Amino acid sequence: MTINLQTLKCGECGGGELRRTGLNQYECAHCGSVSVVEDDVSDRLDRVLDQVQRAAAERLAAEEAARRRHLARIAGYAAIGVAALAGVVVLVQLLSPRPEPARRPAVAARTAPQPPEVPPDSLALSEAVQVLAGTGSSARPRLFVLARNQGPLPLARPSVTAVLRDAGGAVIGERRESLPLDVLMPGESAPLLFDLPAGQAVAGQTLRAERLEAVRDGVPAPALRFARVRLVQQDESLRLVGLLAHPQPQGAGDALAQCEVLAMVYDGAGAPVGFGRGHASAGELPPGARTAMDVRIERFGNRQAPIGAWDYRIGCRRAASQPPGGRAALLGADRVVRTEGGPEPLNARLRVSTEELLADDDERFDPARLELGPLVAGRDTVQRPVYLAEIVNRSQEAVALAPAALITHFNGARAAGETLAAGPAMLYPGERFPLLLDPGREERITATHIEWKPMRRAALPGARPALEVQVTGTRADTSSVLVNFSRRYTYRYAEVSGTVRNTGSAIVRKPVLWVSLRDREGRLTGFTRVDSLGALAPGESLPFQAKVDQRGRDFATVSTLYDAQ
Repeated sequence: MTINLQTLKCGECGGGELRRTGLNQYECAHCGSVSVVEDDVSDRLDRVLDQVQRAAAERLAAEEAARRRHLARIAGYAAIGVAALAGVVVLVQLLSPRPEPARRPAVAARTAPQPPEVPPDSLALSEAVQVLAGTGSSARPRLFVLARNQGPLPLARPSVTAVLRDAGGAVIGERRESLPLDVLMPGESAPLLFDLPAGQAVAGQTLRAERLEAVRDGVPAPALRFARVRLVQQDESLRLVGLLAHPQPQGAGDALAQCEVLAMVYDGAGAPVGFGRGHASAGELPPGARTAMDVRIERFGNRQAPIGAWDYRIGCRRAASQPPGGRAALLGADRVVRTEGGPEPLNARLRVSTEELLADDDERFDPARLELGPLVAGRDTVQRPVYLAEIVNRSQEAVALAPAALITHFNGARAAGETLAAGPAMLYPGERFPLLLDPGREERITATHIEWKPMRRAALPGARPALEVQVTGTRADTSSVLVNFSRRYTYRYAEVSGTVRNTGSAIVRKPVLWVSLRDREGRLTGFTRVDSLGALAPGESLPFQAKVDQRGRDFATVSTLYDAQ
């Protein structure tokens, strides 16, 4: 480092903070550069540094004095302002009438009311039982506990902690679960399932209820009930579906919000063997409106035991837009609705929506109006026996919505197999939906049994988009298939070409077409499905070409059926 003696700055970085660190040795406080100078230069530097330090000290003292004078002036102005303000306040108080003493309780009204104290023994816990919950390979060990509100106050979602111990009494885990209900009313019970640690045997447990709180913002209200409710079982799947209607007419009262339902099932001895929790499909339910609730129930314990009874309870909050009230919980007494008996069995292969299960009687399509036509024997491309059939809508005034059925076919008294028939979204009166039945190893079908799924109906003219299907050409031909590189089979087919035109005023996004071949007597002899058509704008046409394998006798005519969204 070289020192500039004119300005007394570091020659490396230009910093002005130098300090003596040794005999004739100076260091820059900014960059750390060190310089060693001669004795006479050192003396000069010391004198200059002393002058700089004295000048800096005098400058700082002057600045501090100026700052104190400025603060004193500000304090004086503030004192004058406070005195003036106090005078104005005193003058206003003298000229204004005195406030009424009755206004003082308003301060107490703004204080939030404290919830009543809950007795510590309000929540009674049953003896814990280890159970298997779930089905099949997904079943896992759980700890089942039943909690009961035996106190006089509604409890706000109590929670319970289970401390798990091994055979030696050592703690191997701790689990905490909240009850599957926002509010547990006096006298009600609710289930709890705790996960158990994997690979460790639980020999004992200690249960304790966490700090119990009463409901802060509850309002008394009549208990809610489902307008319609069904418990349905499909193999091991168990579901409760219900239709909740707002009890007040349209335009009267507040909407309902955060609606939930707890469903429980019991065996023949009355012991709980499953429960499930669900929520309303609508976020808020205005007066006069309805919403569906669908609950999947998880079985535990003896999962093969038949269900002897089931119940449900509904909890909601009042969706008031302004206090008082807000989203207050509805506190309805005796809200548990119990039904004796088991669930309705339904084939697991039939996919049924919540709306189909909850449809009104006048919204249901009568399955007696659907007919399975005569079976037509035929052969597939490798000459195995197959059967063709059609489902016909014989109603004169109703459209069948998404018809579907499970067809069980028999060879004599022996079941030969099952065929799932799923029709279009809308099957109009007189329309025929084709299907193929494979007898499998039985090689023949002598009888059938049909199980229809619950279906809804629509009045004519219905809401299906309008399409116009025209067949412009057919060509019969033959082809062959080689099986196992050893045997070749020849089969017949027809190439059908035509156009599909959108005659409506809306875009058709997913048109689907069924092309059927018929013999001279009108019986089905082959069909195929065309689902590769693109979207159709109003007035637009698209060509189609379909290869239809001929299963039975020679075809004479071609018919079509379409579905569209």
